[in-house]
Amino acid sequence: MQITTWFIAKKEEVEALESIVTTEEHSPEDWTHLEIPLIEMELMALSAALRGTEDITGERTLEDPLIFREEDGLIIARVVEPFIQMLARVKDADVPGLTQAWAERIDQENHAPEELREFLSEMVKFARQAVARRSPVLSLATF
Repeated sequence: MQITTWFIAKKEEVEALESIVTTEEHSPEDWTHLEIPLIEMELMALSAALRGTEDITGERTLEDPLIFREEDGLIIARVVEPFIQMLARVKDADVPGLTQAWAERIDQENHAPEELREFLSEMVKFARQAVARRSPVLSLATF
């Protein structure tokens, strides 16, 4: 299972984030972070649900990688700002409907709707923190 970890961190901190995997000089606890067992396509499906479109390939949720280390199975990229902004604006009352729309756009073998609802609620809270801090969100994924 792939784990994606989001960090409230600036691009200048990317090498320190890289060390979490490569040298263990830093740990995820050094930053405000959120671990989610989701891959890019599942996040793109969520983005489509937020935009009210069926096309999950219409917009990426990540910018080009800041670090791509195939030998270590590591990618670090900035989460696109519009995706974070959309998440931060989700109202608690909208979570059930968005969860259903998201579930319809992905392979449900990997995640039950109740699990997706929990992930969505956590991502909304995290996005609100990032927006309040006026900080980018960097994504670290291992594969």
